[in-house]
Amino acid sequence: MAWRFLDIGKIDGFYSAALFESVGRHVGACSAPETILFWRVRSPVVYLGYHQCVGDEINAGFCSANNIGIVRRILGGGCGFCDENQVLYSVIGREGGVIPNDINAAYIRVLRGVVNALETIGAEGELEPARNAVYSKGRKISGNAQGRFDSAVLINGSLLLNFDFGLMDRVLKNPTKNLQPVKSAREGMITLKDMGITDIKAIKKALRQGFEIALGISSEDGVLTRSETDMAKQLLDKYTQKDWTYRMDIKRALRKKPAVPPPRQSE
Repeated sequence: MAWRFLDIGKIDGFYSAALFESVGRHVGACSAPETILFWRVRSPVVYLGYHQCVGDEINAGFCSANNIGIVRRILGGGCGFCDENQVLYSVIGREGGVIPNDINAAYIRVLRGVVNALETIGAEGELEPARNAVYSKGRKISGNAQGRFDSAVLINGSLLLNFDFGLMDRVLKNPTKNLQPVKSAREGMITLKDMGITDIKAIKKALRQGFEIALGISSEDGVLTRSETDMAKQLLDKYTQKDWTYRMDIKRALRKKPAVPPPRQSE
């Protein structure tokens, strides 16, 4: 059966996390087709890996002052700064399907789709398995993360159309963390605009076809089900709560909190 293809357009970053979790749960439960999902964020956000602490990775005060959202996703991996100048994608399959069970093999299979797309639009593409990334001309153009839950496997990533490197430098505490050793993010990253490629329709078409070839599937334009959108709306409340955003920071603080000695007993 063909996979479903969804291009949601520009949406809120918090809602995007709720949406791909909802789609993943429906795909895993076989109540929705396996899906390739594209979107872009309306305003800048930082997607934080599930196991990361905000305090280690992000200048939260700067984000708050500049209306930049911090979104803890349900997937692992490192954090990434995203704005409207990136095509974001989630490849959502069922465990035991065409996406391999092995985590590294799953990355390689799916990210070949990004490499295929770059070659189609006239850019170089090369897998960087050590960083779960795709490079072009020796510089990173696509970062990715993976998650597995409820019998679903998701590989999410971004493809850089253009990028505000200066803003990322102020948002992230270590903007070169997930790059090959470089002095600055600008030195270690490249965009499609740098290579003179700006046709967004052609880029999306190539990316969709790239995933189809890499996975050995076909895809058909589809729509979200009512159940998927209802669950996403319910999940949105979780993603906007500070208890969720700072859950790992809170857990670490509680672990470090000194034990309170028991009261002394009077003799």
